[in-house]
Amino acid sequence: MLKDLPSRFQLLPQGVQAKLTVAFVLMSCVPIAMLLWIAAWYAFPYTRELFPTLGRFIVDAQVDPTAATWWLWAVIALTILVATLGGVYLTMKIIEPVTRMSREAKRLAEDPTSEGELGQQEDELGDLADALNSLTGRIREDMVELKGAETRTKQINLEIQKRMMILSSLLQIGELIGSAKDLDTVLDLIVDRLGGVEDHAFSFLCLQPHDGLQATPRRAYQLDVKRLTQSLAATSSVIIDAEHPPIDTDRPMWEALGRPNMLMQPVIVRQRIMGLLAVGNHEPQYVFSPEMVDLVSVFAKQAAIALENELLLRKNKALAVRDELTGLYNENFIRQRLDEEIKRAIAYQRPCAIVVFTIDGFAPYREQRGAAEADRALKKVARVIQDTVTDIDRVGRLNSQEFVVVLPERSKRQAIEVAEEIRRRVEFAFASSVDPEERLTVSGSV
Repeated sequence: MLKDLPSRFQLLPQGVQAKLTVAFVLMSCVPIAMLLWIAAWYAFPYTRELFPTLGRFIVDAQVDPTAATWWLWAVIALTILVATLGGVYLTMKIIEPVTRMSREAKRLAEDPTSEGELGQQEDELGDLADALNSLTGRIREDMVELKGAETRTKQINLEIQKRMMILSSLLQIGELIGSAKDLDTVLDLIVDRLGGVEDHAFSFLCLQPHDGLQATPRRAYQLDVKRLTQSLAATSSVIIDAEHPPIDTDRPMWEALGRPNMLMQPVIVRQRIMGLLAVGNHEPQYVFSPEMVDLVSVFAKQAAIALENELLLRKNKALAVRDELTGLYNENFIRQRLDEEIKRAIAYQRPCAIVVFTIDGFAPYREQRGAAEADRALKKVARVIQDTVTDIDRVGRLNSQEFVVVLPERSKRQAIEVAEEIRRRVEFAFASSVDPEERLTVSGSV
């Protein structure tokens, strides 16, 4: 460590090197030099001629030993005092600016953004103070940039959360549409999710009348639905905000809603306007962003998909001829078939009969056994009826517990015989059940 002392000493500022050198000389070299000079005075007589006055004092001291002792201790004490005071003074001059800079640096460390600097140093630590002041200034600039970055990060996080909520809403809506949920449930979710995209916003959906489509014509979020009294039929996006005043056709609805900012998008299904989806707020000097316009368009397309899906389901049900659970003909087909058989029987004077069966006590059976067990019972009854009739007969399901059999070329007596045979077979099919409540029977009307 001692061998590195000279190189470390050279790294200090020149002023600090000079003060440390003087302090070292005062505190060590001067007392040693004084002692060596006194020793030389006694050892080498010719040195006494250089200071005759001091020589006489020493001669006198040789005669009086007490005076010599006093003189010797006085010189040593004075030398040590002068060296110590000088060394301490120089040391304090070195330490004082360091202490002052330490206090200022501690204050700046506690609050880097506070005003103030380390001060202009006139001594040898001035370069260090300037460097620290420059560093503090850069730290302040970095802190300002960090605060700006923190604000931007918060805004980005809020935007990410908003987009994630929108994506989650769209996925949930798509899942409901795919699962063939009730149309009103899907449309309510669309309106609620659109209104919840921004704070203090409202949304609404108005549908045009359409044959075969049963849905609530108007629904709203954070808005009184009774205020939606006018029929809306926009053919394209309508924007009403600080930069887009309303046109004459939109002004009545705009004023009825309290003159809000509104963004309206038509709901179009197969080039036909089925309704209008809108979002709005009452924020002053508000302007809708292009992203918001695209978002409302996406929600409007989701509503259009839900409406088209409902129309296709209804059309599919109208075209279907089989019951999904039992595989028998459905009510629409049976009614059409029965009309044809009645017309043919009248035209050709031929007999025709129809038998309607009802499962006895089926409602309590469903409540006690559950829907799954009730469905299995319905399938079993349908299979028994289908196996009993001929290929030209038609068996269908009217509702949850009623079945119908169309019997062409059968008289009333023959129809009664068929009905009795079906009743016996159904009773026999369930006779093996241990629980009497599981032994289902049917009653028929010809």
